[in-house]
Amino acid sequence: ASMTSTDYARQPAPAMRVLAKCATRPAPLASASARVPRSPALPVRSKSAARAVVARASSGDQAGEQDALKTSAALVGGGLAASAALVGSHALVDPLTSYFNAVGVPVINFLSPPEFVIHWFHAINMSVVLFAMGGYGTYLGFKVRAGEGNEEAFGGELARELHPKLMAGMTFFFFLGGQGGLVFTLMEKRPLLESPHAISALAGLGLLGMQGVLGATMKGKPEARALHTYLGSGIMALLVAHAGLGLANGLSF
Repeated sequence: ASMTSTDYARQPAPAMRVLAKCATRPAPLASASARVPRSPALPVRSKSAARAVVARASSGDQAGEQDALKTSAALVGGGLAASAALVGSHALVDPLTSYFNAVGVPVINFLSPPEFVIHWFHAINMSVVLFAMGGYGTYLGFKVRAGEGNEEAFGGELARELHPKLMAGMTFFFFLGGQGGLVFTLMEKRPLLESPHAISALAGLGLLGMQGVLGATMKGKPEARALHTYLGSGIMALLVAHAGLGLANGLSF
């Protein structure tokens, strides 16, 4: 049907139709890259500096570990040298002989143990202390060093709590057991402090005392903690050698 003049007048002008379309058309969304500003890339120099810092920290840790290893080796060697000098001077023989003949020997004579006990009791007793208390205590020490000190250990205690107790107990029993060994030596009519076993015994006791002081004062000191680890390992190796020397003594007569 043909459009009348009235119908034509009701139609909007072409320009008005264009404006209406523009007003109702949604604006294009900005791209994600345009909305979110990109963080500037890290300069190559900054990356190199970060790697250098990490490398310096790693090399510093390694240097600290090496220093602790050297210091612990020097302490063990110095302890053995000092003990050998003390034993070689024979300064302790007469006082210890008089003391144990007055205190220890009468007690053992009163108990009247068999010859096997006199000959081997010290060795058996100290071996149990070394490998049970010392061995498990050393294992717990390495767990603490690895950051596992809050794990439960034997008996329900935490590893970091049981480790010092075991090592202190081992030191105490070594101190008492060493005196028993000297008493048995006198009862078998053998001279005191004239063997490598005696040298390693004195050195081990002295180093254990030093290790205990270090353990009590090393909190918050990474260098001291590293030294405590290496020195403790060196002491345990020395004590195992000490046990071997004692076994050789026992088998020699």
